Amino acid sequence: MRIEDMAETISTKKKSTAILLNLVGCLGAFGLHRFYVGKIKSGGLLLLVSFLSAGSVGVIWGLYDLFTMLFTDKFTDCDGLPLQ
Repeated sequence: MRIEDMAETISTKKKSTAILLNLVGCLGAFGLHRFYVGKIKSGGLLLLVSFLSAGSVGVIWGLYDLFTMLFTDKFTDCDGLPLQ
């Protein structure tokens, strides 16, 4: 795969994976990492569910997102592109 082709398949938004991992680690239960990548609807849903369940569901969802980011390339920005 050429470098030009790879540049087109990566998000052009300057979203840092390191910042995203810090957000998931610290505030993942409240969905702030989803707001950071532009997924407003799922971030709001996670925030609401976290408050209603006293954070228990949010912790599970946050851990799922953390493992998805670390071990797969399935966590994307709001446009469906992988993060930088």
